[in-house]
This record gives sequence, C-alpha cells and structure tokens, in this order.
Amino acid sequence: MKYDDLDRVVPLDQLDDYQVADGDPDVRGWEVIAADGRKVGEVDQLLVDTAAMKVRYLDVDVDEELAGHGPAEDRHVLIPIGYARLDLDEDRVIVDLLASRDVVTLPEYNHGPITRDFEADLRRRFDTAFTGTTVDPEFYTSEIYDDSRFYAARRPEREIH
Repeated sequence: MKYDDLDRVVPLDQLDDYQVADGDPDVRGWEVIAADGRKVGEVDQLLVDTAAMKVRYLDVDVDEELAGHGPAEDRHVLIPIGYARLDLDEDRVIVDLLASRDVVTLPEYNHGPITRDFEADLRRRFDTAFTGTTVDPEFYTSEIYDDSRFYAARRPEREIH
C-alpha cells in the first residue's frame, strides 16, 4: 500500500526519510502487556504524525488467542502512545489502563490510511471526555498523545570511560 503526502499519520516503515530517534528504543516486536498482566500482542508498527514528527500510535498485532477468531485471524488495533509506557528491563510495552478484555473491543486497524472519523472514534474510546473532532488544532494535546510518558523509562545514557 502506498501512502501519499496527504496522509498525516503513517506507519514508520512507509516513510523513507524517518527512523526511530537516536537514544529511543525501537519497540517493534516488543510484547504488549495489559493492566491485568496478560500479553495482548506485539508492537507491529509505530504510526508517525508526519506534520509533528512524533509517534502517535502503536500498531498492536493482537494475540490470536485473545482475538478469539481462530488461528488464521490477524487483528491489529491502535493504542495512543501516551496510553502506554516502556518496561525497559523486560523490553516490553505496558498499557496500565487497558485490560486485556478491552483490547478486543477496539476498532480494527486494517493498515490503510487513517481517516479523521476513525481517529476521532479511537480517541473517544481512550478519552471519554473528548467531544471534538480531528479538525480541532488541539486534538493531539491530550495526554493520551503525550509521548513523554511512554519514553520516560528510557535507560540513562552510560558514560564511556
């Protein structure tokens, strides 16, 4: 699938000139653990807001058992970056406020361009106080898009002696 310049939020692997910033871990392939301690899937992709040059969502490939639709099911969901945090000791992502049973109720992400309606619906699921639209210039100012929470646990840089 080809993405063009009109797409604002795009998978990192579709952007030739983008990469994970130096010093930030590349969490693709890391397990995602829900609030109840259950593995709900793995990070498949990082979705980048090309205008702000920030990661906005984690594309999570949901575990087949959790998806409950049989071994052939390949279900992906998006989790806003500020809704998750790094567990660098275990190289995994923790979603403290989302139970494993809630993951299957999230809208399926089909790897196509993200529409404004899809993104607004997704935000309402994570931010019940949200009543606006993605046209609102303050859309990404919500704490669910605050990547500082996600990256707060980065390992401190070690001095070389």
